[in-house]
Parts: sequence; C-alpha cells; structure tokens
Amino acid sequence: MNFDELIEKRRSIRKFLNDSVDENQIEELIRAAATAPSGCNSQCWKFVAVKSPDKIKALAEAVEKGVHRFYNGCEENFVASRVKQTTFFRNAPLVILVYLTEMKYHDPRVTDYYSSKGYGSAEMLSALGNPDILSIGAAVENLLLKAEEMGLGACWMNDPVVAEKEINELFGAAENHRLMSVIPVGKPAYTPREKSVKPLAEIMEIV
Repeated sequence: MNFDELIEKRRSIRKFLNDSVDENQIEELIRAAATAPSGCNSQCWKFVAVKSPDKIKALAEAVEKGVHRFYNGCEENFVASRVKQTTFFRNAPLVILVYLTEMKYHDPRVTDYYSSKGYGSAEMLSALGNPDILSIGAAVENLLLKAEEMGLGACWMNDPVVAEKEINELFGAAENHRLMSVIPVGKPAYTPREKSVKPLAEIMEIV
C-alpha cells in the first residue's frame, strides 16, 4: 500500500481472531509510536503492552469495576452498556496502555514568564494548546497506521480511562503518569465497512 491507501483503509477494529501478536510485532508498533513528533521533543509517553490472557482478563475486570464506581447511581441498563463498550478488548490478543508522562517546556524563559503570571505547569500547557496531549495523539496515530501496515487491526479507546485508578493499581503505574488511551490490537475478525468523510469544501478554507 502507498501512504494514501494506508490512511484510507485504516478502520477501528473491535473483534479479533485468536492469532497472537509476537514480541517483534509489539516492538515494531511501539517503535513507530515513539518516532512521532512531540512537544519540545519531550517524548512524553510510556507504553505498557499487555499480552498475557490472564492479565488482559484482569484488565477487563478492573475496567468493569471502575465503570461501576464512576457511574454509581446510574440506571442499571446504562451501566451495563458502558461496561460492554469499555471492555470489548477482553478477547484481543494484545492491549496497549498509553500513558502521558511529564512534558518539560524547552525554554525556561517561557516557563518563568508564565509562572510570574500565576500559571502552573498544567495551565501553561493548556494556554499553549496542550502540546503534551497532542504528542500522545501523534504517537497513537503512528501506532494505528503501523498496525494497519502490518495487517493488524486496532481500536483507539478512551472510555476505559474512567477506570484509571483501578488500572493503575493493577499495573503499578507511577503517580505522575496519566492514562490516556487503551488500544486493543490483533488480526481483524471481520472486514469493516467503508467510512464516509466530510467533503473538503466543508472542512477546508484557503485564505
């Protein structure tokens, strides 16, 4: 595939075959993610590749527990639907947790100025357009495209992050690491339907 074909073919995959993803493939995926651009070249990410079936099962149970905690008091059918939406990865052969680590702005003059105006680190990054969060998005996109190139399917999930407390307890994440995404990966068990995109005239402006 050329690049245009690759980006047009990529789809979110939610059902997987039983074929395993080996360690070499995992390294290829993470290497692709780690070559993404990042704010101040901070490379403010960490990836936890979960391939043990028992640990994936435990991860799904932790997410289910977190969903019940987060949606406590909501109607039972709604909570059940949220559990289903956030744990479909339980049968994937690989699940990658994507963490945001600390991003340090490269120019101390900038950080000193924002600090003098009463900005904390998070407020400064927000004022600058959240380069830390954008960096994670770039890394995830690289990972998704690499998976497609390798004949694998993946899904960029954010809903399980409501169970960050339970997930972090399960895997011993550092306190200053923020869970951003959960990405199941594996051989697709189906062919996804075509995706329609908005016409350029609706989303583009040349001035």
